[in-house]
Amino acid sequence: MNTRTLLIPVLSAALAVAGCVSLGSGPSDSDSDSGSSATRSSGGSRVSDSEITASIKEAFKQDPQLAAASISVNAENGVVTLSGNVPTALVYNRAISVARSAPGVRPPVNAANLKF
Repeated sequence: MNTRTLLIPVLSAALAVAGCVSLGSGPSDSDSDSGSSATRSSGGSRVSDSEITASIKEAFKQDPQLAAASISVNAENGVVTLSGNVPTALVYNRAISVARSAPGVRPPVNAANLKF
């Protein structure tokens, strides 16, 4: 199989993810409580890092492709880090998308340690 055939879709997906990750959804939470591990969701309520982590893990369990993958989730001040192993680039992108959509998550979702 021609490596160019595989490379183009993977690069396209990576660029799409990179472009989406850099897009913000409004002003950042600039509370003076810098030690807080809670962030504001789009509804304005506070979401703790443990709630963000639990929400993402639950969403992963509900998705058949992500449930079978070995993904660790960590949130710190609303910034999510994913690590572990996934079987394909499609599952990799799906994990980032699901994590990004959880309430309280602040961009970017760090997936540097998520391998496929």
